[in-house]
Amino acid sequence: MSAKLSKKQLKGPDIFQSSFEKITDYISENTVRFFAIATTVILTVVIAFGIYLYWSNYQTTAAQIYAKAQASVIRSEVDPEAVPESMKIFQELIDKYPHSWSARMAYYHLGNIYYNSGDLDNAINSYKKFVSSTKSDDAGIKFLALTSLGYCFEAKKDFKSALNYFEEAQKSNNTGFEAIGYRNIARIYEELNDKKKALENYQNALVKTADPSMVLFIKRKISSLS
Repeated sequence: MSAKLSKKQLKGPDIFQSSFEKITDYISENTVRFFAIATTVILTVVIAFGIYLYWSNYQTTAAQIYAKAQASVIRSEVDPEAVPESMKIFQELIDKYPHSWSARMAYYHLGNIYYNSGDLDNAINSYKKFVSSTKSDDAGIKFLALTSLGYCFEAKKDFKSALNYFEEAQKSNNTGFEAIGYRNIARIYEELNDKKKALENYQNALVKTADPSMVLFIKRKISSLS
């Protein structure tokens, strides 16, 4: 049998009922304010969800164009006539979806296409745009872009600029590329006739090199500079 409620308990308001009455009283006294707040919250949720859907679709569509461009790049390796098509698709990606990850990568690939075709100025411009738009670099692609800038300036015989980019590349995420970076820096110091710095970087490269043929090449360089 359940315990009987005292007269005091029966006369006293239920806590939940009391709280509910206070809320309903507040709403009735502040109807306009309440509905304004509720409308703002609902609109905020709707807008946030709309932005999410838009951004998701934006990135997905950009990625689809990027995949199409990549397929064109693969074709161009066996069919040089496909190169202009690759460039056109990458440029379309940049123009239509400039804020996407795919557009940033498009700058890097355009740089490669221009470099391979001998158009160094456009290659430099594309690589620089990729580097300036890239904040984090877990995959080491920024290292490759900076190194490519070094190659461009080396080809233009601007060895000081080439050295700056090779050294900047070496300061980025260069895991797996350390030996390449040191060799590039050493080669430029040779061009600048700084044998001491060239020797130092070839020695660093030797420590990071596992390929037997490259080890032999570096040892010959060290021997000639010693």
